[in-house]
Amino acid sequence: MKKIIAILLLYCIASDAVAQQDKNQIFEHIAILQGDTISFPITLVDAFPFISVTVNGIKGKFMFDTGLKSAIEINDNAVKLPASKKTGTGNVGSGQSFIMNTNDTITEVRFPNDLTYRNLLNIKSANFDFLQNNITTDCIGYIGHDFYAGYIFKLDYLKRKITFYKNTELRKSSKDFLRGEKVLGILNFETRRLPNHPLVHVKIGDVELLGSFDTGQYGMLQLENNAKKILTTNGLLTDIGPDGHNDQQVNVNGIEINGIFRTTLKGVYPVTMEETTPFRNAIRITESNYICFGFRFLDQYKTVWDYNDNKIYILEK
Repeated sequence: MKKIIAILLLYCIASDAVAQQDKNQIFEHIAILQGDTISFPITLVDAFPFISVTVNGIKGKFMFDTGLKSAIEINDNAVKLPASKKTGTGNVGSGQSFIMNTNDTITEVRFPNDLTYRNLLNIKSANFDFLQNNITTDCIGYIGHDFYAGYIFKLDYLKRKITFYKNTELRKSSKDFLRGEKVLGILNFETRRLPNHPLVHVKIGDVELLGSFDTGQYGMLQLENNAKKILTTNGLLTDIGPDGHNDQQVNVNGIEINGIFRTTLKGVYPVTMEETTPFRNAIRITESNYICFGFRFLDQYKTVWDYNDNKIYILEK
């Protein structure tokens, strides 16, 4: 089940309080991050980071999903949006399809730190009931790349916090987001078709792979048959059996990213080429072997993601 959810996520491609709220924290029409340095508490549900939010008076959580390009998308199974307009369809890995809608009726999106957006326009929504059924019943949507475009962010699963830093010329030189941190590695990355998917070069033993990073999953590994045989024979790939949902898991040793950073992964999900085909097409993965670094990697470290400078900093947890 957890493997299926990871694939699904890949393809989706009170009056007194308001009266006292700082008007500088209220923004109209467009959901984009505001301010210089902004922190949000996160709640981890299994592998998935969530940010608490209230949408049109409905309290719930947005999944913080770096795999999503949109600023926000609303689960219209949880938040009723009667004036939504059908704009297309989406597909998930199990073959199901859903109607994608556009809305100009998002009256208010309010975060616990009082950052508030009103009268939002051109906001996508769909029935994301699979998130409610399989992860958390109060999931009311996603928050993605276009919300924090122009910002660096630091993800800290230990302290349950994500902090955004506005990308400025001063910050490029000061790197205040690294103050007090121990840097274990700096990974340069590329992007191809989509700007929100950092891509790196990976070797496991003699097998070359393309790697990506995504907060919306545990982690997955797709190998050609010959590559799988080589890694298994050399003790770098170990089948550890099914999880509680009967999805197979593997441990992976001897992972080298960009030739400079070594790590291991426990409990990632092996997938087939067929299962990753839509995702490969979306971000233009042409390499035969592929690995995605999700929760099993991100939970070992703190990470800083700088899309402007195409770098991910790996920090000691």
